[in-house]
Amino acid sequence: MEKIKDLIEKKVFNTPFIDTHEHLIDECERLDCIKPIIPCDDWALLLNLYFSFDLISAGISKEQIDCLFSNRVNPNNKWGILKEYWPHLKNTTSGIVFRHTIKRLYEIDDISGDNIRELQNRYEQTRRKGFYKYIIQDVANITHCHVNSPNIACKKSESPDLLLQDIGLNGLIQVAINGYSVPGNFQINSLSDWHALIDWWFSEYGKNAKAVKIGNAYFRKLDFERTEANEVEKIFLKKIKLQVNSPEEDKKLQDHLFWYSVDKATEYGLPVKLHTGQWAMNNVMNMRWVKDNPSDCASLCRNSPDTKFIFFHLCYPHYEEMLSLAKNYANAYVDMCWSWSMNPLAAKDFLKKFILAVPNNKIFTFGGDDKIVENVIGHAFVARKGIAQSLTELVTENWITMSDALDLTDDLMYKNAEKTFNK
Repeated sequence: MEKIKDLIEKKVFNTPFIDTHEHLIDECERLDCIKPIIPCDDWALLLNLYFSFDLISAGISKEQIDCLFSNRVNPNNKWGILKEYWPHLKNTTSGIVFRHTIKRLYEIDDISGDNIRELQNRYEQTRRKGFYKYIIQDVANITHCHVNSPNIACKKSESPDLLLQDIGLNGLIQVAINGYSVPGNFQINSLSDWHALIDWWFSEYGKNAKAVKIGNAYFRKLDFERTEANEVEKIFLKKIKLQVNSPEEDKKLQDHLFWYSVDKATEYGLPVKLHTGQWAMNNVMNMRWVKDNPSDCASLCRNSPDTKFIFFHLCYPHYEEMLSLAKNYANAYVDMCWSWSMNPLAAKDFLKKFILAVPNNKIFTFGGDDKIVENVIGHAFVARKGIAQSLTELVTENWITMSDALDLTDDLMYKNAEKTFNK
């Protein structure tokens, strides 16, 4: 048993990942501390996503969390804000991600009032030109990351071989007229103008993008129905004139723009990545919508059989249904991004079942889904630990052989991504 575990762990921890989902800004933007993505430039920044959501769940006040991520508060004083909650969160996976990140990157085993100054010093020493490549490739052993930019629908990265870009379609589907989705030179006066805008994003970035990303499951069900342009022209005009549409009208317009965008992605040979399952935000998740995600996703696959749909996050907590979906539909794929740091035991369970139930070329096992580059270290550690445990258990339970497990590792960690996204 111990030999099996050691051999599989060695293989998994030495094998590079292709990271299929992050929200990283470019290194130069990080060094310039662009707002609001980088609210503070100190060690607390590493807690500014999933850990912060757990802090809110644990009961931290708005005033406390604002201070924790404020540039106006001395970094050495921030432990005083965190210390009340740290014992309750340190063993959540978001806490483990942080602890492993500071251990690997700064050689600090755990956070306490005694080492905050040292933690801040090492944060500052690491954060300098070239640290993205160092962290992603040298420390985390990740070949490259797929990035859904948090500040623009798509762009040409300063590091195109390290940060490969996806086209973000949320705003284009929801008709968000802002700098994220609408460049300043575009005049929008009609639905055809909006179609032309979508066409422009694809003509400008479609040849180099790896996929498109749609996160509208945070705002509605995934029951997108095919709707003709002439059915929504008047609704669109009301929208851009800031007139109030009914929920039914908004849905119909989004349905039309979803399928317009998905058909365009399919024309360009781009897979369509969709958020499913758990929401990252606090106190707003619509559990009924989440529960319906698997059946809605099946309808998407049925309505567009030539589109590769990649469903994120296991649709947690409804991951059994996603196994059934991927097993049944040839164009349904599953991406385990975020799932390891959401619930690693559920993710381990899912991966074991997926390997035995579904063709194993239809899964991608890692994406940190984070906006802070340092955290990919902790996310990748948790994912590797879970993958190794999954394969070890399958071998020791006599479902697969040791040779099978070692062969599977390359497919799960990078080969599937290479084949699927190399259009």
